[in-house]
Amino acid sequence: GSGPAYIFLLMEAMIDAGVHMGFSRETATTLVHHTLLGSTKFAMETGEHPAVLRNSVTSPAGTTASAIYELENGKFRTVIKDAIWACYRRSLEMGGQSSQVGPGRQQPSYGIISGGVVGGTDSPVIVDLNNVASVEEMAETIAPMVPGVESGHHPREPPSGEMRGFDEDHAEQK
Repeated sequence: GSGPAYIFLLMEAMIDAGVHMGFSRETATTLVHHTLLGSTKFAMETGEHPAVLRNSVTSPAGTTASAIYELENGKFRTVIKDAIWACYRRSLEMGGQSSQVGPGRQQPSYGIISGGVVGGTDSPVIVDLNNVASVEEMAETIAPMVPGVESGHHPREPPSGEMRGFDEDHAEQK
């Protein structure tokens, strides 16, 4: 998975900050390794929620509170969540699936077009309306789905198997 890369980037940033503060790279690396190892072991042994653990090591108006304030002010949580969503979306794209999932993404909006309108068949055609920008593009999208309808200069084979990503409950509401 991609999770280790997120941790390695955090480690790199912490080590670089230590070097910037005057520690040798070796000392900064050792401090960061032990901080992450100790924190992980403690979290695993206690089974406590991370927020409880963070609060237990954060003194009011202390150094940790100041650092946490900067992380929160810099939208640390949002950046982490957005990165994880970006990773997930990319994995969907690489698998040939729609990546329109998660916060700020448009959910598929399916339309059912009567087959009699296109191709003269009785079979309905299901189209993700978010992915078509014009009538021409819709025709290009529909053509490969309707037996006997061709698009462009090349005949197309009718699709086989089930359609991926179709939400039957959503389609029934239309």
